[in-house]
Amino acid sequence: MKHRYIILLAISAIFATSVFPIVDAVADNKTCVLKAGTEDVRLYVQDKDDAGNDQDKIFEGWIKAGQSVKIKSQTGRITYSYKVRSGDRTHGDNHARCRDGNTIRVP
Repeated sequence: MKHRYIILLAISAIFATSVFPIVDAVADNKTCVLKAGTEDVRLYVQDKDDAGNDQDKIFEGWIKAGQSVKIKSQTGRITYSYKVRSGDRTHGDNHARCRDGNTIRVP
């Protein structure tokens, strides 16, 4: 009888540890990397809902040339505006998917 409890406990432990990688993969599904090109870039990034409406701010700040920042979206859809350091113009309303760690190059 004691032997059955040990086997049952072992099987439960194996099952429980095999479930965690699946949970991590699902949780990481809505991440992406924003990467600056050859110039420093100032970014403002927001989530978008299914209807295309702006949601919460995800990131705001500078990314140095060639550097990147990883972000996590709640919806998997983002809108971003950017400005390169050498210019005055802001480029806004850029739409992108944020899924599976994809890289979004700006600009």
